[in-house]
Amino acid sequence: MKTQEIFFIVRIEVYSTHALIDQTLQEMESTSRFLMTNTPNVKVVHAEILTTKIRNLKNNNHGA
Repeated sequence: MKTQEIFFIVRIEVYSTHALIDQTLQEMESTSRFLMTNTPNVKVVHAEILTTKIRNLKNNNHGA
């Protein structure tokens, strides 16, 4: 068995009662769970979730 590194890109859209996205991220990072499990042929050695803030592009007015 050899060690391989795989990158997943995940987009998560949420509804939130928080006024600021920082508050939403903080709650998600401290409370929510993202689960990657072992399979018959793959053992998960390490997983890390990298979070970032982005603006909601759907709500931006680009002069149109």
